[in-house]
Amino acid sequence: MSADQQPPSTRQRLTANPALLLLGVVAVIALLAACIMGFILLRPMLGEGDQQTGSSTPAAGEPTPFPDATQQTAVQPIIVGVSDSGTISVTLDAPATLDILDRRWAVQPQNIGVDGLWSPEVDEATAVWINGTIVNYVFGLADSEANQTFLESLAPGQQMVVTTRQGVTHTFSFDSRNLVASTDRNVFNQQTPGITLMLLESDDDNRLVVRGRYEVAAASQTTGGNVIQMGETAQLGEVQFTPQASSFLTNRPEAPVGFGFFLIDFVMQNVGLSAIDTSTYRFTLSDELGNQYALNPIASRLGNYPPLSGFVNAGQSVTATAGYQIPAGLVSPNLTWTITAPDGSEVQGVLPFTAGGAAGQSAVISLQQATITPDLNNLIIVGQVTNVGVQPLVIAREDVSLRTPAGSDYLLLATNPPFPWTVPPNQTLQFAVTYQRPIGSASAVFTLLSQPFELSGLQ
Repeated sequence: MSADQQPPSTRQRLTANPALLLLGVVAVIALLAACIMGFILLRPMLGEGDQQTGSSTPAAGEPTPFPDATQQTAVQPIIVGVSDSGTISVTLDAPATLDILDRRWAVQPQNIGVDGLWSPEVDEATAVWINGTIVNYVFGLADSEANQTFLESLAPGQQMVVTTRQGVTHTFSFDSRNLVASTDRNVFNQQTPGITLMLLESDDDNRLVVRGRYEVAAASQTTGGNVIQMGETAQLGEVQFTPQASSFLTNRPEAPVGFGFFLIDFVMQNVGLSAIDTSTYRFTLSDELGNQYALNPIASRLGNYPPLSGFVNAGQSVTATAGYQIPAGLVSPNLTWTITAPDGSEVQGVLPFTAGGAAGQSAVISLQQATITPDLNNLIIVGQVTNVGVQPLVIAREDVSLRTPAGSDYLLLATNPPFPWTVPPNQTLQFAVTYQRPIGSASAVFTLLSQPFELSGLQ
């Protein structure tokens, strides 16, 4: 070959030799086929690995394993009341911020450990809140010199404000300060509305604890101090109202499990010169946590007198009963009964509430997750119960239920641990229960020790 001649290119060789071109095409196709076949053969092995990390549906009667956190769907717990006019829901709103004087902390919810101790790690700008403590709000602050100096400087009358994620504020005033052993569980008690702030001491021996009283006046929405007690009379325009007696009915078949009926007997007198339409007045009940309850027609018919209805003529006086559906385990020293006139003016009656159900008062209950199983047939609910009392807490099958808002029961399939659950004093029990998945309803009411929670977003 001379220097002026160039060697033939690959394309020229293939064009000149069709057999070589065909052989190259066959080789490429064979290589692609081998890759596809290898992927098909390896795919079951990859799928098996994924299945091993997922949740499986528990068999009926077997203990339910705790769900994998990667498959859990958070559910917002809600206290609900049911009336003829629909479902009345009050959100158990988690705190978002804690404000004391000129300082503010962002709030981070945390659960008490299985060992019953609470020693979370937290930075100085954050306050940790024990999930589910909504009667006595329990917060932990970082063990820092600045936080200790600040807590030690608080004086009687100074306010502490908790703002929830929904924008609701609860105001407390400084009450006491003392050192408490880190193993003392009484600081978690939920019998009395208030706030508890504890410095998370690093030595785990003693903690500086500050307590605050709940300020009813700061939380209530009054319109000029028209507040009365049981047996006293208040006037709204040309109408006078006198609450005469109250009662609390539990275990009524008309009420969903976990709820009772609070009844108020009262007198309404028209002191004007024209008839009054009673339907233009609004009657609401609220507890010391700020939760409001609408008038319940079913409860009102169970009182000593008929529900208020129709017109009240000039000079006429009628006696009626106003009924409300409230949680059976509600702990609130007083309930506030608010009467609103057509022009927006209000009168409030502060009524003592000492008949609240004792069930669950020594238990702090929180729901952590709810999971729909992969086959979409079952609902797994995970939570914990902390016994803040001095006696062992025994929870039986009858103390747990899942119902529709209308009261229909869902079948309990499995529990972990099995019943009965025994929670020693100052200890925490974690649990998981498996129910039939609610069909045809986006929500269901889960009740444990007469404390109801609404699970929403189930569809």
